[in-house]
Parts: sequence; structure tokens; C-alpha cells
Amino acid sequence: MFKRFLKNNNVQGYRVQQLYDQYFKQVISSWDELTNWPKDLREKLKEEVPFTELVNFTEFPSSDHKTIKVLTNTKEGFPVESVLMRNKDRITVCISCMSGCPVGCKFCATGRMGLNKSLSTHEIMDQIMYFQRKLKATGEKITNIVYMGMGEPLLNLKHVSESINLLTDSNVMAMSARRITVSTSGYIPQLEEFLKKDMGVNLAISLHAPNQKLREKLMPTVAKLNPLDKLMEVLIKDQKKRNKKITYEYLMLKDITDTPECAKELAKLLKNQIVLVNLINFNKVNGISYEPSTRKRIEGFKAVLDSRGITNTLRYSYGSDIKGACGQLASIS
Repeated sequence: MFKRFLKNNNVQGYRVQQLYDQYFKQVISSWDELTNWPKDLREKLKEEVPFTELVNFTEFPSSDHKTIKVLTNTKEGFPVESVLMRNKDRITVCISCMSGCPVGCKFCATGRMGLNKSLSTHEIMDQIMYFQRKLKATGEKITNIVYMGMGEPLLNLKHVSESINLLTDSNVMAMSARRITVSTSGYIPQLEEFLKKDMGVNLAISLHAPNQKLREKLMPTVAKLNPLDKLMEVLIKDQKKRNKKITYEYLMLKDITDTPECAKELAKLLKNQIVLVNLINFNKVNGISYEPSTRKRIEGFKAVLDSRGITNTLRYSYGSDIKGACGQLASIS
């Protein structure tokens, strides 16, 4: 984030560490609070490096107070949304890596926006640091981060990787890689490049259908270019190498993906893998005609997976009343 400034100004190593400590760990709110730097160097930093590249932060709290959606803008005026979610033992922040999304999944509000821009490392970190500053007031901090907001992380791999490095660097934020999850719809070349980096974070695959035909119908942009059988080959090969669990996100659409036949196909597809299937009931979106599955259908689907040894859970959707749940992010309050 600050590399160019630090290099151009020959900032000494101990000053660099002071900056990282104050900005990321002490969670200062402006460059004026960087008081362990000389005033002239601090003033130069203020002139050359914006404290935040995102502007106009607006909060939308959910009625149950468990979720806060934040709408902000890039300096070009493009909208970005991120979400803080609370449960008993964790505080998770869902961040965006793009404004909008180029993938265009048929069930997703963000996909209808198209791509405005891929976010910089600074813009990705700005979302995280906004919530860190907010939580500082109550003596709390973020425990988990998921790259599941706007955009496809593997199509912005450079800046997503740089942000993960900052999060996990012991001299910066010192977060465990096991508390970070990157979600992807399955772009195979980029996935292979990401896996080679071996960053130690969790991987979640937005699967949403158990076969190629249905996946092409729901996710035509990614599915047609990245066939399901080839995607599974890459994932299985990597799992044999690392012996690491893969999470599969599966959307429950009434009478489309929630049938017993789909459950059987999904179980067959994932057989002999170390997996967790996150079943996600569809969150209603204006202008999208799909309907959420029923409780009875979901229970039947789960029973099929259980009987075939596929570990699964029904994921609770936080923030649906503020359009902050999965698939709803579209800069609409």
C-alpha cells in the first residue's frame, strides 16, 4: 500500500515498522496520529498517500444488530459494499475485490451491475481497516475475513494476494491464514496460479449446480469457459497434494437446484473428497425471478448428502433485511 512512498523517500526500516504498527495494529484514524514520525515526514505522507482511497462510508445496520453493511465509493465514484457479521464466537468481515462483477451469474444482484473496476490493494484493505477502527471503540477486532463480496477474487489475483500477504504478515496484521477464506466461481488458469502460491488460506468454490448443463444455465460466463470436470480435476489434484478441506457453496433454488436428483448428483461429484458443502438458500433480489427453496426440500437435500457421507451445513444468511446477504450486494440500500 505504501511501498512507493517508502521507497521514494528512503524511509528507514524502523520507521516503516512504526507506520505498520500504528496503522494496522494501533488502528489510528488519520495520518495526524502517526506521532512517532517526524512532522516533516508525516506531512509529506499526508500529501502523497491518502489515508483511505475509499470515501463516503455509509452504514446500514440490520434489525437484529448482528450485521452492518457499509456502502462506500472509489475516488472515481464507483460503489463498493462490504459487510460485518457477528455471531457468538467470531466477527467476520465480508469484503469486495471489485466494484461490480464481470461473471454475471443469473441469480446474483452484483452480477447485474457488470464490472466497474477491480480494486487496488489499498481499496481492499480500506474496507477491513474501516471495521477495525469501528470495533476498536468497543475493544473488539475482526476475527475472520472472507473474500465473498462484490467481484471475483481470482480475476483480481494480484491485489487480492497482496492484501492477504498484509493480513498474514506478522509485522503487519498478523492474522492466521486459517481465518481467511477466498471464494471463487472457478476460473481454472487463475485458480491454478492461486494454488501455486500456497498462501494457506481457506478455499471456497461457488459451485451452485451439480452438473455442467445446469451450471452453464446459472453461471454461463464462467461455466462455459471452465468446464466442471476440468475444475474438479484441478481441485482433486491439489487436495491430494495438501490434504486440505475444500468448501463448496451450493445455492438452493426452488425446483431448480434443490431436487433429490441434484442432491444425488452432488454427492457423486464430491465423493471421496474432503469437503464441506455450504447450502445457501436463495436471498430474494428485485428483478430476479428465482425463488428460495422450502424447509422441507432443504431437509430432504441434506438427508441425501448425509446418507452418502457428504459433510454439509445450512448457512445462515446475515443481513437480508439490508440487502447485505449472499448475492444481494448491488449498492442498493
